[in-house]
Amino acid sequence: MGAASYWRPSLDTPAANSGTPCCPITGQPPRRHIQTISRSLISDLWRFYQRVDVKDLFRTVDRFDMYESPTGLIYFHPPIVGDGKFYDEYYDRWDVHEALNYLAESRSDYKRTAEHLQPGDRVVDVGCGPGVFRHHLPHAHYTGLDPYTRSTGDFIVREMLEEHAKTHAGTYDAATAFHVIEHVADPRRHFELMVQLVRPGGLVVLAAPFHPSPLSEIPNFPINMPPHHVTWWNPDAFRALAAEFGMDVVEATVLPPSPHQGQIFWLHRLLAWRTDPLPRDRYYAHRWPWHISIGMAHLLSKIISRVKRMPPYPRPVDAYLVARKP
Repeated sequence: MGAASYWRPSLDTPAANSGTPCCPITGQPPRRHIQTISRSLISDLWRFYQRVDVKDLFRTVDRFDMYESPTGLIYFHPPIVGDGKFYDEYYDRWDVHEALNYLAESRSDYKRTAEHLQPGDRVVDVGCGPGVFRHHLPHAHYTGLDPYTRSTGDFIVREMLEEHAKTHAGTYDAATAFHVIEHVADPRRHFELMVQLVRPGGLVVLAAPFHPSPLSEIPNFPINMPPHHVTWWNPDAFRALAAEFGMDVVEATVLPPSPHQGQIFWLHRLLAWRTDPLPRDRYYAHRWPWHISIGMAHLLSKIISRVKRMPPYPRPVDAYLVARKP
């Protein structure tokens, strides 16, 4: 397994320079550089932990860098994201949709969003997958938008977001995207297109993995790095994104974990070693204690999460935004 190389400035060292990638939502220079990760390390982590080959996606790059923007957003550069081949292989191997929709009636992001929607609202769910969120909306009109879904329901529109926004601008009362924005290379453009879809006074709702949280404290965690996740979110970053388009923030917060996130909770709790906190900031590295720790915790968490629920008041793992279009 290839070793990573690192560079991290002191907290008062200016991070901006002529070649530094700026924040993908505000365009501001980063607050700091966090870590450099070799292509070989990320490829090996995906191959060993997830049994998925990502080398073809990374053939044009040698390394990835992690930065923190002034909003607290963590972003990877370059933001190389998975293609259809990658997601077919990954989702089929691990039954990802089944895991995400486990006890979907109890998902905190679905339940919270349903409370914001009024009877008769027209809702478009971007990146809807099988469209399970519709079960929370008996009082609204649901449209799922996903060009890659395998669902055959007549509530699904198989179009790209860009294409749908051109033909349905101002059509909807609300646009939602649950655990989608962390997967896209241009989150600013993604949000802009969602804003285009809603009428004046309409809502845009986002949910994404939260940082800092148990998710980002699991070392060498493939699902939280390219080509799967290329940004890590927090309520301040969501507020900044909304402000870029003059949106009124109704709610920017964190949500309690949902039942489908139980294995992540137990995996984190059972770890003997976690990612390094400040001032070192290491999330990915070839360290045998990390590999052994996560391997053992993974096996135990699969068993425990099936028979034991999360305790009350676990730490949040999702950031959440509801913003209103003026």
